[in-house]
Amino acid sequence: MDKLFVNIIWHMHQPFYWNEEEHVFDLPWVRTHAVKDYLFMGKLLERFPQVRVTFNFVPSLLRQFELYLEGKEDRVMILAKKRASSLSEEEKKAIFENFFMVASPRVYAPWPRYQELKEKSSLGWHAFHEQDFLDLQILYQLIWFDPLTLEENIALRALHEKGRNYGEDDKELVWTVTRQIFRDIFVQYRKLVEHNQVELSFSPFYHPILPLLICTEIARLTDPSLPLPQVSFAFPHDARAQIRRGKEFVEGIWGRPLHGVWPSEGAVSEEALLLLAQEGVRWIATDEEILWKTLSRHVGNELYLPHRFRRGGNEIVLFFRDRRISDAIGFEYHHLSVDTALRDLWQRLERLKEQLLREPTETPYLVTIVLDGENAWEYYVNNGLQFLSGLYQGLSEDPDLVTILPSEYLARYTQLQEVHHLSPGSWIFGNFSTWIGHWEKNRAWEELGKVRSKFEELKDRIPQDVRMKIEEQLYQAEGSDWFWWLGEDHPSPQKGIFWDHFSGLVRRIAQTLEEVSTSKGEGTCTSTTS
Repeated sequence: MDKLFVNIIWHMHQPFYWNEEEHVFDLPWVRTHAVKDYLFMGKLLERFPQVRVTFNFVPSLLRQFELYLEGKEDRVMILAKKRASSLSEEEKKAIFENFFMVASPRVYAPWPRYQELKEKSSLGWHAFHEQDFLDLQILYQLIWFDPLTLEENIALRALHEKGRNYGEDDKELVWTVTRQIFRDIFVQYRKLVEHNQVELSFSPFYHPILPLLICTEIARLTDPSLPLPQVSFAFPHDARAQIRRGKEFVEGIWGRPLHGVWPSEGAVSEEALLLLAQEGVRWIATDEEILWKTLSRHVGNELYLPHRFRRGGNEIVLFFRDRRISDAIGFEYHHLSVDTALRDLWQRLERLKEQLLREPTETPYLVTIVLDGENAWEYYVNNGLQFLSGLYQGLSEDPDLVTILPSEYLARYTQLQEVHHLSPGSWIFGNFSTWIGHWEKNRAWEELGKVRSKFEELKDRIPQDVRMKIEEQLYQAEGSDWFWWLGEDHPSPQKGIFWDHFSGLVRRIAQTLEEVSTSKGEGTCTSTTS
């Protein structure tokens, strides 16, 4: 076969920012990415009907969409909605701390007034007049809207063109469009699936690192020198629950069965594969480093062929992502002009096609490209509109590069290579050191392990409604993001917020368990669920 299949998977994920205790989203990033990326990516793809793509939505992200649609708000929303004339000194300070938080200047490049206010902020909040605060309240929301929405929504575009001297009445349009975007996300992706242009996949519910939930000791297999928590965390039934609950939830959202998974952070192990297969998952994607470690080498065309893993009557197929191409899109091309980036990408694909076709196989080759579907674009000019359009246009026109959905590929081609064992690891360095090994990360695992073990000891004494609440908090605390931001490898001004969110979950679980342990069984009942 003289064609090369292309398997693109965009991974959509944000941490679970909802703070049940205070009834607010601690951070606004689900909302900002909703108005900037989630709808944008679906709408842009629709303009290129010949291109077929997989979108991986994390269940807890979709749940946060629902919470916003139910009227829940984040702390930035609350500050932005308050009348500028009524802001207290504390609220003005909070606006200063939060409303200039933008990772890339390209996000606000089209907004001169925002840049002006950002420069003026060096003088301190006392230098801001009421109109400055009002403009900032509105602009910090407007800068996130994607270029297609600004192009299509006449009223929002007029607000953009106004640029400054906003009034309180202008705020309502921002929130009206925001609510509509959250609704439209669900509609857009259902439509794309119905047109067979998109396959939807998912991750475990709260985005945990499955191999570490099964047993943290597995990290020693990837790095024997890595210092680990003093007591192992080993709760494989939590890993199963995260998979099962995630699958049930997303299938309820989309109204159809889902067959594929991007394991959180591409983290896999043989035990995790078996759990996924047992829960009805047919395919997963992970990083090429996992394949090379499994094969004990770092070169070969096997990277461009899916592999089947079988064990004890269970089987699952693995797609391995091309790291160079995926990371070039995610981390490198935004430094280049659009034309230069696309030319480089096409040269890589052409060289790859020539290399592979010199060694034809019965099962056709495909290159798997997996990366975040939201975080990269704020570093690109115009939210990546020109780059992504060029990518999709090129794939539409090149007869030798054919996009295909994973389930479609597996339905067509059943003679797959097999792996009989799998080296554990993730998409980062092929190990787990991003989430365990640093003393701060280990402390988090130890604190989580204490309350998880205590819950296992007391769970039969806990009323079912309380037990379900504790389980929900435990699953949230098992999410990968809290461990990601601890340590020194990912410095962030929001690190304290992440730790407070994680430790708040652990503290509330511990308080509830303490109440149970001192109740001497009064008013409790035994749950019949497991």
